[in-house]
Amino acid sequence: MTDRDTLLALAERVEGLSNPDREVDVLVGANINGTIDVPGVLGCYFPAYTASIDAAKTLVPKGWHVGMLTECDEDDSPSCCLTQNEEPCRDAVGRGADMALSLVAASLRARAGGL
Repeated sequence: MTDRDTLLALAERVEGLSNPDREVDVLVGANINGTIDVPGVLGCYFPAYTASIDAAKTLVPKGWHVGMLTECDEDDSPSCCLTQNEEPCRDAVGRGADMALSLVAASLRARAGGL
């Protein structure tokens, strides 16, 4: 299992992206699912998490649900809030250049224990 600090640093990196990034997709996949080494092939086994809302949804941890995913929050930017309803109730928030990026960031934070 990946440590909390690594997941939080990766969430911050995702929030800093202005476009989807295949290298980040590979880092996310490797940190969540484990490393798969295929010489000369970058990311062949990992979905395009940063480019696709459907792929990003697969990162939402079990027991968490999307409480909010919007293109325009109060700061006029895409954001996502994931919620875990178990005691104690926890939230994980992500922001990004688009909804997929904000969902990836929130999912990484949820996996790190919420924020």
